[in-house]
Amino acid sequence: MNLKKFSLFVLFSLVIAFVTEASTVEKSVNARYGFSQFDNYKNGYFKVWNNLKWGVCDADGNEITAPAYDAIWDFNNGFAVVNMGAKWVKTATPKGVSDTEKERNFEKIWVYDNTTTTAYVYEPTMQQIYKLRGGKYGLIDDKGEEVVPPIYDEIIFTSEVGILKVKMNNKFGYIDYRGENITDIKYDDASDFCDGMAIVNIGGTPNKRGVISGGKKGYINTLGDEVVKVKYDNATPFCDGIATISEGTSWYVINKSGKKVSNSAFEQLGNFVQGRAPYKEYSKYGYIDNTGKKIIEAHYDYAMPFSEGIARVKHGWSWGYINIDCNTVTYFEFQEAGDFKDGIAKVKKNGKWGYIDKTGKEVIPTKYTVISEFDENNIAKIREGLKWGLIKKNGTIIVAPKYQQIESFVGDYARVSLNDKYGFIDKTGKEVIACNYDDTKDIENGMVKVNSMGMWGYVNTNGEEIVPCMYVNLGKPDNELRTPVKLNVKWGYIDAYGMDIAPAKYDTLGNFVDSLAIAKFTGKWGYINKNGETKIAFKYNEVSEFCNGMAKVKYGGRYGYIDYEGNEIIPFEYQNIYAFNDKLVEVNIVNSYNGDDAVTVDVFEILCFDDKVFIFKKDGKWGAMDKNQNIIVENKYNSIKDVKKNLYK
Repeated sequence: MNLKKFSLFVLFSLVIAFVTEASTVEKSVNARYGFSQFDNYKNGYFKVWNNLKWGVCDADGNEITAPAYDAIWDFNNGFAVVNMGAKWVKTATPKGVSDTEKERNFEKIWVYDNTTTTAYVYEPTMQQIYKLRGGKYGLIDDKGEEVVPPIYDEIIFTSEVGILKVKMNNKFGYIDYRGENITDIKYDDASDFCDGMAIVNIGGTPNKRGVISGGKKGYINTLGDEVVKVKYDNATPFCDGIATISEGTSWYVINKSGKKVSNSAFEQLGNFVQGRAPYKEYSKYGYIDNTGKKIIEAHYDYAMPFSEGIARVKHGWSWGYINIDCNTVTYFEFQEAGDFKDGIAKVKKNGKWGYIDKTGKEVIPTKYTVISEFDENNIAKIREGLKWGLIKKNGTIIVAPKYQQIESFVGDYARVSLNDKYGFIDKTGKEVIACNYDDTKDIENGMVKVNSMGMWGYVNTNGEEIVPCMYVNLGKPDNELRTPVKLNVKWGYIDAYGMDIAPAKYDTLGNFVDSLAIAKFTGKWGYINKNGETKIAFKYNEVSEFCNGMAKVKYGGRYGYIDYEGNEIIPFEYQNIYAFNDKLVEVNIVNSYNGDDAVTVDVFEILCFDDKVFIFKKDGKWGAMDKNQNIIVENKYNSIKDVKKNLYK
């Protein structure tokens, strides 16, 4: 045996075994529901997919919320926003998302956060992005109760626990987590809370982008009281008990009761931060404190609010920085300047970008054509000319600029391109997979699917070839490193050494379950064993994976169940039949196979079950029986739910 291949087999068997063990719970949930997305809330909740609807279950598969919603957002303080009635409409790829990131971020599940109701899904077969539109929003708790019915056009969590911002009939208001009104739904715009106060607007109108302008503004507190009357032309968020408002062309400082803290009027006032706010007077800018007193006279051409104790100010065409004590940090030497974040700020000097610290010292020299913000790994992308590299926050070069493109890190690796070829680097800048490939997918379980000259294969993170690039397409290796491969227009299986298990002659292939894999050959379905031999003849119209020694199949237009040998356990005489347990009744499983049949998503009912009860449809009516076809509930009902009621009454 080739020692190198044997070593690779052992290594990747260990990797996949570890991943398989780590994801056992999620796979168990997937086996029951079809697809799930882990929600870290309470360390064991799953959002689950059922017949194009979403619900919630725990790690044991116990139903928390029945799959009935078109979207479910992440849990936040024990509650989750849900949507009913929404439609998925075709849309363009969101700005800044590459093809690889599109597949990574959008496959099967949407991308969103709890501050917006924007949601997307990517359908990889047609390579189309869809956006969630319409429907009504409500709220569920972690017990599965619908505490707020889906009647709102929008629901957004605020920074105040227990308060939601809602939209109905183009008006905004606030409710609590029980659905009780904190305010009437009467405002034309409403903000998040800041310092216990929220800005509300009456009379404003939206532009084409939905941004509200005009109208009059005021403030409410967390009880919903309009503590500052809705009468001002402009208003800024409260900070440390004070805010700025405008009446006509004059700006003032007010407290939370709406009283002016001084009679001083200004041409313009910015937000208060750390007790300071920029003001405008005679077309120049300075700063006031929270009493309205001028602490820096207006002599700047522009001034921004403080950030981390430092503010950027402009003189002529150049920017500089001052600290909260009004002392100069840097002179006016920058063409562009950003706010301080984590002790550093991005600046542009002589047409080049870099970063400075709070003393004004360059921690990253201003020599780059482009420099990004730092990510969670404290790594930023840098560009010199047309070449990209990576740099640490302390200025250490990870990768000198040499790549055409560097994508964001996913886990420990980032995809890079050089001379129109793709590879991967790790966080130390090491090129773990050389840029030799025309296309790649993401690294998963230590392996990545790669394309060379139109053909696909697999390499590992040491750059070693696992499956040569000689296949039209590939599926994912299983925990025994058996890989579905496509040659010409047919599918087969190879083992960990690249040897054929099953010849490429099948229209469609499934994954191995209980040592058998679903296959489609000459238009009919059957099963092959792990040696690639036909185990159950190709004669069925539909098949499903085995579970507990049984599989649901369709033959001659009727459904039944077979065992591992293809023997009938339940004869083919039913219009439909489902095995189920009472916790998971009516939950579907989605099977996407390798082959032409993967174009259409196949949806079958639950395959795994505990109590051997079968719901069946015969002569147009539903009933229930046991494994031996003894009738438990007579088939006289119009729905599965009616049968269940009689099973457990």
